[in-house]
Amino acid sequence: MSYWYLQPLGNSYTLVAVVALVLVLLLGVRPAFGRLGPRGRRVLAGLRLAVIALIVLAMLRPTLVSTVRRPQTSVLILLLDSSRSMQLPDTGGRRSRWESQAATMEQAAPLLEELSEKIEVRTYAYDQELQPIDRVGRTLELPDEPLGDQTDIGTNVHEALRREMGKRVAAVVLMGDGVQTAFDPPVELAEVGRELERLGYPLYAVPFGAVGDVVQARDVAVENLQDQYTVFVKNELPIRATVRVSGYVNKAIPVELQVEMPDGQVEQIGPIEIVATEDNQQVPVEFRYVPPEPGRYKLTLRAAEQPGELVTKNNELSAYLRVLEGGLRVLYLEGELRNEQVFLRRSLAASPDIDLDFLWIDPRLRDRWPVDLSDQLSDPDYDVFVLGDLDATALGETNLKLLAEAIDRGRGLLLLGGYHSFGAGGYRNTPLADVMPIQMDRFERQDFDAPIRRDLHLEGPIVMVPQRDHPIVRLAAEADNRRVWQSLPPLSGANRWAGVKDATGVMVLAESEAGDPLLAVGQYGQGRVVAMAGDSTWRWWMLGHETEHKRFWRQSILWLVRRDDLQQNEVWVRMAQRRFFPGARVSFTAGAASSSGAPLPDAQLSAQWIAPDGQRRPISLRRDGDQWAGAIEAVEQPGDYSIEISGELDGQPIGTEQSEFLVFDRDLELSNPAADHDQLARLAAMTSDAGGRLIAPEQLVGVLEELRDQPPEMDIEIQTKWQLGDTPRDAWLLLLLLVTLLTTEWTLRKRWAMV
Repeated sequence: MSYWYLQPLGNSYTLVAVVALVLVLLLGVRPAFGRLGPRGRRVLAGLRLAVIALIVLAMLRPTLVSTVRRPQTSVLILLLDSSRSMQLPDTGGRRSRWESQAATMEQAAPLLEELSEKIEVRTYAYDQELQPIDRVGRTLELPDEPLGDQTDIGTNVHEALRREMGKRVAAVVLMGDGVQTAFDPPVELAEVGRELERLGYPLYAVPFGAVGDVVQARDVAVENLQDQYTVFVKNELPIRATVRVSGYVNKAIPVELQVEMPDGQVEQIGPIEIVATEDNQQVPVEFRYVPPEPGRYKLTLRAAEQPGELVTKNNELSAYLRVLEGGLRVLYLEGELRNEQVFLRRSLAASPDIDLDFLWIDPRLRDRWPVDLSDQLSDPDYDVFVLGDLDATALGETNLKLLAEAIDRGRGLLLLGGYHSFGAGGYRNTPLADVMPIQMDRFERQDFDAPIRRDLHLEGPIVMVPQRDHPIVRLAAEADNRRVWQSLPPLSGANRWAGVKDATGVMVLAESEAGDPLLAVGQYGQGRVVAMAGDSTWRWWMLGHETEHKRFWRQSILWLVRRDDLQQNEVWVRMAQRRFFPGARVSFTAGAASSSGAPLPDAQLSAQWIAPDGQRRPISLRRDGDQWAGAIEAVEQPGDYSIEISGELDGQPIGTEQSEFLVFDRDLELSNPAADHDQLARLAAMTSDAGGRLIAPEQLVGVLEELRDQPPEMDIEIQTKWQLGDTPRDAWLLLLLLVTLLTTEWTLRKRWAMV
């Protein structure tokens, strides 16, 4: 079918008409024809009209569109799984999946030879990449065994379609066990399924291997082991994991923990025996370990290899342990069993590095006061002391002097609000008065069994408003911190302080909306002090702000001992995970902070990663607010690696920090022996409108017979377009004709003596 249409210059017929009219009007300008007769005039006018017609024709740009049907080359694509999982037994266990796949192809060879006379037959092997397979007659030149380390179904189907672009695909036959093991496939399965559906190409999926076959799935795998731990030296660390047991019901399996210490020595803990009472059960296992010295440890949990296991590399799993010098010991002295002490103890107990001792001094036993706490207050193992709602007479002059001396030597002191705290508790004339960062009036005193003096307290609700950036009140990023504080439930009351001392190191960190100081910090000798006027932060936890409650009190304790969150060095590095599959992207953050936890924005950091063979390679860092971010794009070789961060400030080194990570030595192709027929079925179902479906290996011959007997329509409509002047030949012909007409006209005028 063909048709003509015009496409005028500038898509404007008006423009063409105006140009034609102007040229015709120019014919009315009569030249001095002299003795030229009527015949000569008609000849010249005709030539000029021909020129005008040619120009108008060129401006109209006539176009011829023709549609013809031509046979299109068609192709049948066969994809054979050549990954290592095809070495596993097929259903029944008599031969491998690879052997079954090869036998299926051998059975289909005569039909494929017939089909190759009508359509092209392309055969590919696929694992992580696509490789063509040559055919000699009826014989495919298959590899001796499948050796692919990964299976990427989606990307390889997409690549096969791309290679046959421009041809009609009669069908795609996808053979394999359906298990996708690629770490980060460029093309997902769902994406290639939508592509096949859009193109109208049927996909026939031919599965091999049994799904969840107990015989072939005999396996013991260590799972759910945390990949990194941090603990203080000589603190007990629980190490928990699960062991998934398939095919070994009611059989005792030894499990042991191997600890590689900082000096390279290896300590074995266990073994203990576990028993699975049902198939594919995840059996919990727990070890407890007390690290004897600070440093970096490697933990490996290993289950003994069992007879008949196809995969043994998943019998062990490793993690990293960082042991810091000294845990934090806190002594909490309280006089009232109130809500505040309950939730404060919960928050501090949630930190594995804080060992909290709680001592209740019963006010009903005031006749036995002061109590003797000389051993506890002189104990050098305590890092922080917490005074709750406890009257000064409960401790007495001797204890308070010991406590003041401990703070002077570098211990921390946390003071909490209450009816018998600060001046109301009679601390004005005690050795602790000089330690506190607040002022107390000589008339402040709350007697026992007397009505509560309201003038000594602020009535609630009281909203705490941070007054400065400080590690204690830093509950979120700087941009969100004020919003987080505003979201906290108000305090139900607080102590009214007579004032805050004007001394070095004393700061008010939070006030009420009315300007009353609620949270102050100070220094006494080598020690630090925190004074909190409120006694109802427990309401934060109860009203949905558990995280903020834990963070606030933990940061208070850490600030008192001059430590940030588990970091003692000024340079730090953090990794969200410590175990990676080969080829994965390894990302981390790093930074530098002062001893109080404040960021050091002027510090300069450099990073490098250390491979298992000891080679060092630099890592580029980018600034991200107060910290730096870096990544290793792909680490292929299994083994133990390290990231090392070095920092400088004003040209001086401020520290070096390392973080270890592990690249799995796991055989992903053999780790999960079960085939995934459902995945193949889902992919084939996306092409069901074109006839695609999941078929058994013995049904492949029938599908090929369908393609032979009822081949898909292979003719396609091809549309061609010709436009005057589009091709160089047309343009030159048009120009030549125009020049010929103008030359002829000029030659005749010259002959007739008109020029």
